[in-house]
Amino acid sequence: MTENHATGRQIAKGAAWLMSFKLLDKSIGLVSTLVLVRVLTPSDFGLVAMAMAVVALLELMGAFGFDSALIQRQDTQRSHFDTAWTFNVIFGVSIACLLLALAVPAAEFYKEPRLQLMLPALALGSLVTGFENIGTVAFRKELTFHLEFRYLLAKRLAGFVVTVTLALTLRSFWALVFGIVIGKMMSVLISYRLHPYRPKFSLQARADLFNFSKWLFISNLIQFLHSRSTDFILGRTVGSYGLGVYNLAAEVATMPSTELIAPLNRAVYPAYAQLAKTREKLLARFLEVYGLICVVSFPVAVGLYCLAGLVVSLLLGPQWQDAIPIMQILGLCGLVGALQGNMYVVMSAMGQPRANTLLSGSLLVVSLPVVVYASLHFGALGAAYAHFAAAIMGFAGIVIVFTRLTGLPTRHLASVMWRPLIASGTMAVAIQMVKAMLETRWPNLASPVQLFTLVLIGVLSYGAVLTMTWFTVGCPRGTERVLLEILHAKSRMILGLVK
Repeated sequence: MTENHATGRQIAKGAAWLMSFKLLDKSIGLVSTLVLVRVLTPSDFGLVAMAMAVVALLELMGAFGFDSALIQRQDTQRSHFDTAWTFNVIFGVSIACLLLALAVPAAEFYKEPRLQLMLPALALGSLVTGFENIGTVAFRKELTFHLEFRYLLAKRLAGFVVTVTLALTLRSFWALVFGIVIGKMMSVLISYRLHPYRPKFSLQARADLFNFSKWLFISNLIQFLHSRSTDFILGRTVGSYGLGVYNLAAEVATMPSTELIAPLNRAVYPAYAQLAKTREKLLARFLEVYGLICVVSFPVAVGLYCLAGLVVSLLLGPQWQDAIPIMQILGLCGLVGALQGNMYVVMSAMGQPRANTLLSGSLLVVSLPVVVYASLHFGALGAAYAHFAAAIMGFAGIVIVFTRLTGLPTRHLASVMWRPLIASGTMAVAIQMVKAMLETRWPNLASPVQLFTLVLIGVLSYGAVLTMTWFTVGCPRGTERVLLEILHAKSRMILGLVK
């Protein structure tokens, strides 16, 4: 395994490759969702969510984040990769066995007998996943993101084709179950097709891996309780319909902000790891990335809040109307998650997973009782508000810990946040004004035309205010200047081709 040194150009190229994948991935996911919501019912989605909550709970036993450990260490050898793969196989086999054993108890807990057959089917997927080629981690470690792009896209397309085909054929929740299992099988085959590494059974480097990964395991456990506790509670209290509505609302709501930012975090992690010993360069790179995150996530989350009703009516259909208020609140949760996610990445790259874990654990102690209470007494919408409150508390906590750990002044964070925040607020006002005008003057205007018009108004108003505030403060070096330089370079290239 060879290594490259992180440069701004490599980070930009890596982010571009992975963000391109995420755009394609979410486009494919959107098409898949539009097909599935028309063929399947909210109860079908909720039933699968119940089963996947059990699977996710058991998969925690293997959530040591060995891929992060392999990337963070700069002196990895073959023994590290082989050991990580061996543990993945052991965990995969163990999870599959536990799924078989828990099928009946899980069905009794949820009062849903169909889980007795679903969990054994999903056990096969957990079994084969453990054998996935660990060599693909080198795509990120060596900053060869074009190969990572091919790998992720091939897996996504395989799962999409299988799931949609089965949904149109079976028209039941079994399409989702079989799609998950067959998709995992194809992912394993693709991993060996795209990377020449051939792992061997070995536990030689177990001490090195666990020294770093033990904190990631605890952090993943805490993250599971944050994100999946609602599935168990709502699945028990409101049944498959309510859980299906909540989960689909969460998927759509977090798709624009968090999911657009996730590939950026994935791309910059190995670069941050290489810059970890040069604090000034690391923080300079972080502020560049964080500025881009703010510019993207603020308008997308705020725009979704304003347009959730039109999005649901146009894309999902009348049977999903209950998802609108949940989608609005969880979209704001996605915004807060996007704003804090990159800070966790920096601290992990600095070799501080313990700080991440302790921070997440402290938040969990406070937030979990609130989420449980709200879910039990106010259903899915109460759970959404509780998660939003927890997200705000978590953001305050991560800012305090991050600035103390890195020495970065809080005002530097504020300096890259305030312009997108003001521009997004102005955008929301513009959208609401135009929306009210359309409803008054053209009440029968087609939904697609309304949505297109309001999105256009949002983009223009956001861009105008963002640019104006940037000029007002003297055009400092930042995300706006980088974006303008890219646009300028692209325009010159296009003009050159035309001439």
